[in-house]
Amino acid sequence: MADQALDDVFFKVGTSFNRAIPGQSLTRDPESPAPFEKPPQFTNRTDVLENYFEMLTEEETYTSVLDSLEEGIPVMDIVKVLLFQGFQDGLFNPDMMILIAEPLAYMIAALAERADVDFIIAEDDEDEDDEDSDAPQPSVMDQKLSTIQKPQMDDEFPVELANKLDKVEPPKQRSLLGEK
Repeated sequence: MADQALDDVFFKVGTSFNRAIPGQSLTRDPESPAPFEKPPQFTNRTDVLENYFEMLTEEETYTSVLDSLEEGIPVMDIVKVLLFQGFQDGLFNPDMMILIAEPLAYMIAALAERADVDFIIAEDDEDEDDEDSDAPQPSVMDQKLSTIQKPQMDDEFPVELANKLDKVEPPKQRSLLGEK
């Protein structure tokens, strides 16, 4: 029964005409470009990491991230969402996105460790040996991010940010369901 409902949802989305058509981006008005078509808001690695640090340490966001990690969502999946949204919002370009991926993963892992939350870095791909499968090829972003096995604070990690990271206190109440 659940499979049929899922199939119905995929069919509805797949046959919907409420999506972009090929070449539509070429017909957009150049006077009102999308945020990612403009110059990026951040061009300095430290600045964009500080922006994410401020966002991640807001109590509501911090609690949401910790709850997601407790539910078994890998750190790298959270990083992918944050990076993709940041790019779409025009915060940085794709090159900066790859440069901040590992420090951002380290930041999330460090915040989880401070709150004593067990986490998974990335899900293991069990189908790596099966190259003849018809599975879609991973995106460039997935390929680049899959090289990060254990995020670590590298030599270029901003010292000021590392000091702030050490001082972060976990949120008092972590979820609506109460403490584990």
